[in-house]
Amino acid sequence: MNTSYYENRIQNRASHWLIIISMNLLLGLVIFLWTFVGLFLFPFAFGVMRLGKGRNTAWITRWCIWVYGRVWQFFTRLFVTFETINYHPSRFETPGIIVVNHRSFFDTYCMNMLPEFNICFAVRDWPFGIPIYNIFMRMAGYLNIEKYDWEKSLTRSRQTLAEKGFILFFPEGHRSKTHEMTRFFSGAFKLAVETNTPIIPICLTGTEDLLPPDRPYMAPARIRLQVLHPVFPSQIQGEPKHLALKKRVKQIMAEHLAAMDEKKSHYQV
Repeated sequence: MNTSYYENRIQNRASHWLIIISMNLLLGLVIFLWTFVGLFLFPFAFGVMRLGKGRNTAWITRWCIWVYGRVWQFFTRLFVTFETINYHPSRFETPGIIVVNHRSFFDTYCMNMLPEFNICFAVRDWPFGIPIYNIFMRMAGYLNIEKYDWEKSLTRSRQTLAEKGFILFFPEGHRSKTHEMTRFFSGAFKLAVETNTPIIPICLTGTEDLLPPDRPYMAPARIRLQVLHPVFPSQIQGEPKHLALKKRVKQIMAEHLAAMDEKKSHYQV
């Protein structure tokens, strides 16, 4: 029996759990404190932008949420690596509908990795029941896709797009417990066809290591985000067009996610 081998395994396991515990205690405290500070600063930032720059409520709130996420990311870098792949700013020159795969609760937080903050999230009903969060979600004009009828969602989306903003969907609707994407819902793609707006696919990996659906604590991770080429409804053949668009976008995302996961297997956090 190789005693040193087992001793090393025990030491490595102890070091691993020491890092896990330190990460969750420290980041939990930091996120709590930063949220408290953010709530205190928000009224002042809102007043300056509203009175000084004439911005509307949704624009100001989305900017503040983006800044909140950027600061969260700054502190999280103690344990998490954030990387954008082959990023091209031109992909956000035209307002569009962003679709992102969904592996973790923290996927929404990672959208601060994007350079664009004027993003209207389309989300299910349950987050609107979270105290404090729900206030900012309503101020930001987020879409409640389970409560709003199609006409209301379409009207609000047209307004956001007219103001050079973006609509963001997690088309799976819920977090995947594997690396495979689950069924896509059609709302984002129907909206793209109805408004003749491009779909901007985004692939996100690593958040399943940070906080997967079936684990109650955070762990160190390497998060990688890739913005793919926009897909325009006019490029798609087939009827119904929104279903053909959905199928094409999911295929493109699946191919890129497979490549990203394959690369991930060659390194360790």
